[in-house]
Amino acid sequence: MNANVIEPKQRRSQETQRKLLKALNDCLKDKFFEHISIQELADCAGVSVGTYYRRFKNKEALLPLLYQDFGQDLIAWIDELVEQQFSSLEDAVCAMVEQTKMFLQSRKSVFRTLHLNSRLYPEFITVSTMGTRREEYQRMANILLRFESQMTVNNPHSAANMVIHTLVNGLMDKVLYPELTPAIASELSLDGYAKELPTMLIKYLR
Repeated sequence: MNANVIEPKQRRSQETQRKLLKALNDCLKDKFFEHISIQELADCAGVSVGTYYRRFKNKEALLPLLYQDFGQDLIAWIDELVEQQFSSLEDAVCAMVEQTKMFLQSRKSVFRTLHLNSRLYPEFITVSTMGTRREEYQRMANILLRFESQMTVNNPHSAANMVIHTLVNGLMDKVLYPELTPAIASELSLDGYAKELPTMLIKYLR
């Protein structure tokens, strides 16, 4: 647990933490994290500001909990992806691009908050959490490696990892920052980009 968070030990404290985390998720639907006040979070959660400060030292102290909560959603999504049966390399790449786009869109506000603040406050991300993220990305790469026999690259493992990196980062920029660089390097809309991306990735693998 981060030093800025007082770990809840009683059921009531745990419930307060859940309410505040839900309040943050709700507020992020309408505002950027940097524009949300602690008063707003407390009001949305139905607690006092004093109660908030008895649990958290500042607003940023909620970020590790948000990161953990998002991580659970990510793992559940990848679990579903892994369970799917794909007929070919092309089928797998096309499906993964489309489903990654939809996943990022569905959690756009939360993902933007974590993407920006994990760079501003890297101390909130533990080594174990980073290890878990690497494992999840590898699980995505392993879906492609089911079709290793259809690849012609010298190192399929490295190539599959490169495809996942390109897929996630390209779509992330288009979803989160469509009007900023580097997303503006492509004139395509998000949907257009997602339609063209598989062609490039498949050619790389072959």
